[in-house]
Amino acid sequence: MHRLLTRRVAAAAGSAGGAGGRGEVTTMLSNAAAAAAAGSPRGAAGAPRGAGGALGSGGGSREAAAGSGPPDMSSPSRASQRRGVAGSRMRGAPQEEQASSGGPQGNLGSRVLQQAMREAKLRERVRAGMDAGHMAGDGEGAAQVSELAQGDPEDLTRKQLQWMFKEIPGQSSVTFCYVLHCKTAVKPKVHPPLDAEAFEALYNEERHKFRTDRRFEILRRRRKRRNHFQLNAGYSEPEVQFQAEEPEFQERWRVQSIAEDVWKAEYYQQLYRKAHTDIPEVEPLATRRDRLADVFAASYRKHLLDQNRPVLTHELADFENPYMMKRSALERVLSERCVRNQLDERVMPRVLDKHPDLVKLRAEAALPPEVLEPLAAFRGDTRWSFDARERLAQKLEGVSSALEAVEAWPSAADVAEALPENAPVDPNQVGGGIYHPWRNHIGFESLVPSGVAGGTKFGQPPTVLEDQVRRMRYPTLQRVAHTLPADPKWRAHVVRTIRVLERSKDWDFQSKLNAVNKMKDIYDQLKPSAEYTAKLDEKLPLNRVPSHLKRKFAKDKQYVKTFPKRFLLKKSFTRYRASLTADAPMKVSQAKHNFK
Repeated sequence: MHRLLTRRVAAAAGSAGGAGGRGEVTTMLSNAAAAAAAGSPRGAAGAPRGAGGALGSGGGSREAAAGSGPPDMSSPSRASQRRGVAGSRMRGAPQEEQASSGGPQGNLGSRVLQQAMREAKLRERVRAGMDAGHMAGDGEGAAQVSELAQGDPEDLTRKQLQWMFKEIPGQSSVTFCYVLHCKTAVKPKVHPPLDAEAFEALYNEERHKFRTDRRFEILRRRRKRRNHFQLNAGYSEPEVQFQAEEPEFQERWRVQSIAEDVWKAEYYQQLYRKAHTDIPEVEPLATRRDRLADVFAASYRKHLLDQNRPVLTHELADFENPYMMKRSALERVLSERCVRNQLDERVMPRVLDKHPDLVKLRAEAALPPEVLEPLAAFRGDTRWSFDARERLAQKLEGVSSALEAVEAWPSAADVAEALPENAPVDPNQVGGGIYHPWRNHIGFESLVPSGVAGGTKFGQPPTVLEDQVRRMRYPTLQRVAHTLPADPKWRAHVVRTIRVLERSKDWDFQSKLNAVNKMKDIYDQLKPSAEYTAKLDEKLPLNRVPSHLKRKFAKDKQYVKTFPKRFLLKKSFTRYRASLTADAPMKVSQAKHNFK
């Protein structure tokens, strides 16, 4: 309070310049000191105590806030604050000033008079434009002038408010901030301080901006998802990385090896064409035939190509097809030396597809086992192999058996029975003690690549069930189609499930077997279907159906309940309640009330 009073008194003293004005200032200061010492309910300028209430709780008008009266000192908390500040100033004041006050050291009037006199002298010297020597002569005044910040008072005041909101949160009320602003206790210092109304407007703007920024900062921190696995680095030891010093691992050798792979692919391309030229097929599409001459030619070509097929340095796969070998080599060259950005990497497959040599090799490539094996299995072949050399061995074995039978039995029927294709079916042909007496069910072993190219399962042999499935022409579920439920309806359900799962491609064979076995176990523990049907007919009455459907599907059935005409249309207006704990009444369509 005395700070605001002192500044108003000093302002009045500065406006009343000259020798005559100095006496009026002295009289005004004496009256203010006497009023403060006597505990007058009015301020030094005669304003009521509630005039400064607009800065605190918002009471009073702006005219009252801008008046000359000090803030209300009736509250105990504010009075204690003022007493503490006054005590600190009293302890820091010089002894000669306290002695010249003419009252006790703790007197409020003496402190107001001393502060007012100092500020009046300082303002008078600044306005009079005294030189630096005179300013330096008064140490206290020079320090105060040097501490005054230069610039726009509003911008400096905004900086003060930003600092106070950040450093003293929860304590920066408008009254407290204005007191610090007037005391020039916050940097950057503003001199002269702003009036109460202008300071309150800046305070409201900066407070709104500070709260908005803080709210968005909190939202940003909350939306940020923390990965605690990455934050916890754990214990780690630096691994020593040894650089390859051999010349084979240098850049020059790498470029040469990539070029060598391209040369190997072109060499294998020429070798493939040479083999098909020297050992031609008997006729087009002869690989689909099973004659001895076609099989022998194909096996000999494959033998020559395997003996002379190169191995690429930068490719782990061993390609038998020249198209794949050359495509892999060219792709390595483009990715290492030609690709510059993501666009080049995206269009690289299209460039390879349009390469002339690759187009020709793709047209001349042999068919994979995924194409020919289903055709041979559908034809009924149980002794067949996609590998021409394996198929030639099977044919030579059959010829040897036939010649031995001719020598032993001159009858043609005996010779036919001795052939491997006509051998009697072994009930244990599947293996594992499974009774499987069906003919033409166990076929040849598939050569389609299977397994994984890495991981813990790499190189492990197939399981017994997988080996059995690979040798079946058609992996049916005959092994579980036994001991079906005695009830007709449950039995029909299991049979239908078996037929569906046999044609399903998304299930593995073991899961199909488990599903059917569990289904049979569940149906064996259920009651007969007639009991469930009777209960459902009693509790769930059937809806009316057209007469032609009733004559066809339910001729001898008697409905428990019938519904009126157009009941479906009336039923469509009913809305089911979404919650059992809802308080609001359920809305019913107006069309239902008007329905007749």
